[in-house]
Amino acid sequence: MKIFLPVLLVIVYTIGLLFSGGLSKNIGLTITDNHFINRQLNYQILLLIITAISLVTTFILNRENFLIYFSIGNISKAGNELKIFGIKQGDSWIKTGLSLSVVITLITSLFMFLQLKQFEINWSLLKTGILWIFLFSLTNSFGEEMIYRIGIIAPLKGLMEPTKIFLISAVIFGFAHINGMPNGIIGIGLASILGFVLAKSVYEIEGFFWAWVIHFLQDVVIFSSLYLMNKNI
Repeated sequence: MKIFLPVLLVIVYTIGLLFSGGLSKNIGLTITDNHFINRQLNYQILLLIITAISLVTTFILNRENFLIYFSIGNISKAGNELKIFGIKQGDSWIKTGLSLSVVITLITSLFMFLQLKQFEINWSLLKTGILWIFLFSLTNSFGEEMIYRIGIIAPLKGLMEPTKIFLISAVIFGFAHINGMPNGIIGIGLASILGFVLAKSVYEIEGFFWAWVIHFLQDVVIFSSLYLMNKNI
């Protein structure tokens, strides 16, 4: 039950988020003529509500571990080897975090640029939405890290091997992005890979700093692209 319950809760929160994507289109909160911004604002509010519930339940499940991981952590702590990402045994998370931030963001930017090529894009429009893009990126990355990293790692640490914890976090995070950008199998796969690395970072530095930073950068790229693709600007 100690293993099953936190996993079940995160799955329930994921279902809630998937429904929230549809609900956000029907909520009446309107602050601008831009439909994309209104929908995202409504979704982010729902996300933060679910995030708050997740943080409370995680605290209840394992207060000691929650208080450890709900922090910035030791951002320069040495990490364990992960050859597929070029991480060597003992590499500082300063080095690893900065490297992953650059490489993963470049890959995301390349993919989104290829998507944008299908549209007639006025790049100057970015300046009209940059504050919203940064705000949504901050709230979205924070909420998802609290649910999919803290919500899994804090209650499961000491009950399972680290790699199994990372995989659980990765798989659920992947399926949560079935309707994301990109969507479908590709989206699930890419999100799962990212989720595994972010879970590893949280576990090893005992905090969410690098996971939030890396996730935030990806969201800036994605929200910027979605903003440009939107025709209601």
